[in-house]
Amino acid sequence: MKRKPFTIFKAVVKALVLREVQTRFGSQKLGYLWAIIDPMAMIVVFSFIKTIISHASMPGIDYPVFLATSFLAYNLFKNISLRTIEAFISNKGLFVYKQVKPFDTLVSRAIVESLIIGVVTIIFICIGLYFGFDMEVKDVNMVILGFLWIGVFGFGLGLLFAVIGTFYENFKKIIRLMFLPLFFLSALVYTVESLPPIARDIILFNPVVHFIEFIHGSFFPELDTKYVDFTYMAFWTLIPFFLGLWLYIKSERKIVMS
Repeated sequence: MKRKPFTIFKAVVKALVLREVQTRFGSQKLGYLWAIIDPMAMIVVFSFIKTIISHASMPGIDYPVFLATSFLAYNLFKNISLRTIEAFISNKGLFVYKQVKPFDTLVSRAIVESLIIGVVTIIFICIGLYFGFDMEVKDVNMVILGFLWIGVFGFGLGLLFAVIGTFYENFKKIIRLMFLPLFFLSALVYTVESLPPIARDIILFNPVVHFIEFIHGSFFPELDTKYVDFTYMAFWTLIPFFLGLWLYIKSERKIVMS
């Protein structure tokens, strides 16, 4: 009995997800722990820095919780975007099987990154409740939407980066370099409201800021989403995704043969 294309797609992605997990964590005894330690260390460091340089805190907000929402959302976006860049190269040997398409490897990596962030988020919530942090959420549905949206945004960029990066090695290096300043320019450790007007106008050109502000404004009752431009977010979600998809369809054979 001939299987339907979507049935084959699901079976291939499931197998690739298991392979990805084994490849990423199987050879490292503390591999799973690093997924938690990395954002936890950033929360501790930036909380300490804020305590040293400024005693003024965000009224009504536990700063470590603010940082946790920032880093979890940003890591989801960053990890999906950057890890999908190498998906074609890393899984090149599998393309000899006609059932495995290069696009499947992107989907599997995005699923693995989403699962990791999901598990880390649950652990962080447990830690926050145990230590008595204020975990009140203004709108859970909007927070979940924010995380899903920034994940889709990261996948669209990752798809575009992966296709271009297959043919231009230096492009991947440039993208990785761009993520270094992006960490400090994405309103992860501060709010847009706290910036001077001119800095506020400039930083709002960064689409990641809108996603982070959306999540912060939906999570904390003390914050709002007045600086979030949903049209701008939709633009940055749809254009890279469809451009990347168009380039992928045009280049799939070359990607397999590269």
